Amino acid sequence: MQLQANSGRRLGRLIACAGSLGVMACAAGAVAAEPVAPGVSSFSRVDVILAGSISARCDLAGGGDIDFGELVGNQTARARVALDCNVPFDLSFQSARGGLAHTALPAGEGPYSGTLDYTLDVSVPVIGPRRSTLHGRYESRSLMSRKTLGSGEAIAAGHAQIEIRTGTPLGAGLLAGRYSETLTITVASRL
Repeated sequence: MQLQANSGRRLGRLIACAGSLGVMACAAGAVAAEPVAPGVSSFSRVDVILAGSISARCDLAGGGDIDFGELVGNQTARARVALDCNVPFDLSFQSARGGLAHTALPAGEGPYSGTLDYTLDVSVPVIGPRRSTLHGRYESRSLMSRKTLGSGEAIAAGHAQIEIRTGTPLGAGLLAGRYSETLTITVASRL
C-alpha cells in the first residue's frame, strides 16, 4: 500500500516539475527525494568475517636398516627420522627383542651371550612458543615396554635425530651368528 502511494506522489512531482523547470532538473530531484524502502538500512560500517581451517597433521617418515657389521660393542649409528606435526604430539619407541639378539639363540649358549644391549638417544626440535629440543634416553631392555616422549604444547620443527650405541658384550663375548632387532617408532597427535 505504501509503495503505491509513494509511486503516485513521485509521478505527480515529475509532471509538475516538467512543466516549470525542465525534465532533467526535475528527474534528479525526484531520485534524491525517493524514500528508503522499509526494512533496508544504511550503515557507516560493515564487518566482513573471514574464516578458514588447517587440518591437524602428524606424519613420520624414514626408518630403514642400520647394519653395525661385526658386533664388537661400543659402536654408534645415527639416523634421521622426518617428523611433521603441526599439533602437539607423542613420539613412542618400542623394542621387539630388548637388544640386538641372536636370531636362533637369543639367550646365548655356554659362556657366550646371545643379546647385545644398546642405548637409544633421541633429540627432537620443537616450537612452542620458543624453539627448543626434546631429549630422551632409553636402555634397550626398558624399551620392551613402550616409552613415550611427549612434546608438551609444542609442535615439531624438523627431523628427529636418533643415535643408537651398542653396549659391551657380556661373559665370554657374543655367540657367533646373525643378530637383529626391530625398533618401532610411532607418532600420535594429542588433539
